[in-house]
Amino acid sequence: KMDLRCRKTTCKYNKDLKCLAHSIAISKERTCKDFQKDEQKTEQDFSSQIFSDQPPKIADYRHLNDMCLTCSAKCLFNKDGRCLSNGITVNSATTKDPKCITFMKP
Repeated sequence: KMDLRCRKTTCKYNKDLKCLAHSIAISKERTCKDFQKDEQKTEQDFSSQIFSDQPPKIADYRHLNDMCLTCSAKCLFNKDGRCLSNGITVNSATTKDPKCITFMKP
């Protein structure tokens, strides 16, 4: 079971900081290869609001039993090209590339 969180608010799959993609591929460089920019969405950085009096709306946790998450990174959670973590988070809206920040060196 897996939960996907994403802070790339300009991605077409992002809904209230949750990833709604049906599958995700993470590259050797930890980049989300499925990121697709939606020109109608605005870039928002919620980092400073998370612990404030007005936190951002975050979608509820959902279990993804059939999520296909492939990974090419040399990561502790990578087992034969599949991510075994119980969830991943993709970095903030203001960073250049959509990187997996759940990455841990083996």
